[in-house]
Amino acid sequence: MTNDGQSEERRTALQVACDTAVSGCVFRMRTEEDDKDRLLEIAREHVKEQHGQEYSLEEIDDRHVTEIEVEAGTGE
Repeated sequence: MTNDGQSEERRTALQVACDTAVSGCVFRMRTEEDDKDRLLEIAREHVKEQHGQEYSLEEIDDRHVTEIEVEAGTGE
């Protein structure tokens, strides 16, 4: 373990991704929890423009958004 003065704090983020097994698409986005509306809008536009399908924001949220843990400040 190294002590570089940085906290190892972990935060919750949101992630949405296309189902690559079905579409071959590599679209993936992550954002902080407080930017969920923007994440949903971008994902909806991606699916509409790239795959010709329309989903409501609620459908995207319910079916495709997952919570993930990331290290604070790294974006990973």
